[in-house]
Amino acid sequence: MGKIRKVASIVGGIQCGLGGLMSVFAYLMYISPSVRDSLAITSEEVYLYIFLSLVLSLFSILSGLLLVYEKNSES
Repeated sequence: MGKIRKVASIVGGIQCGLGGLMSVFAYLMYISPSVRDSLAITSEEVYLYIFLSLVLSLFSILSGLLLVYEKNSES
């Protein structure tokens, strides 16, 4: 049981980190025209991609926090 809790904590931390990176990427997409140009995103599509990135990052962060919290509450 101890290994499962440790793995859940590690996976939750990784999920939180990836969600944070995705939200930073969404901000970079919003602020930097060079990022939009390198990804070939038109100005009409920018807000759709930002919205989707922020929603996915929010779900990733919440899921990771739930994994970490569940691990800590059972200890």
